[in-house]
Order: sequence, then C-alpha cells, then structure tokens
Amino acid sequence: MTDGREFRWLPHAGRRHAIPTELAAFDEGRTLCGIAVTVPNRPLPRIPDWCWPTCAGCDLAWRTSEGIPAYPRSGRSPSGKAS
Repeated sequence: MTDGREFRWLPHAGRRHAIPTELAAFDEGRTLCGIAVTVPNRPLPRIPDWCWPTCAGCDLAWRTSEGIPAYPRSGRSPSGKAS
C-alpha cells in the first residue's frame, strides 16, 4: 500500500535511503542518491535500522520531487524561527 508518493524509505548501509515505491521484495533498483539495492523480502526490524540517519542525498532528491524546501532552510534556526 502506498500513500500516493513516488518514493518510500528503506534502511540500507547505515542510512535511511529513498527508493521508488513500485520496488517490491527481491526487486533490484537504485536509491535516489544512486546506490544499487535489492529490496528485502521481509520488513526490517524497527530498531535499530529505522533509527539510522537519513541519507542527505536521498533527502534532498525526495524534497525536490515533493516540492518541499531543502533542510535546513537558510535564515532559520532549528526551531523554525528567523535567525
């Protein structure tokens, strides 16, 4: 089941990477940052894999595809207030 988005997140190689939603178990594909992956046939454990940091390259590509400004936004503090 997808939520209408083109990409979903997958823990891989110590980071959370974005992959196309159409990739299913055993499919080979690429993350948004270009790393070759094979989708696992079963869900990965929630901890620690889903606690890994997000890949900066995938995050930027995902935000661009969704029309979301890059993070961190210039001129703003982490709290969202202008600096």
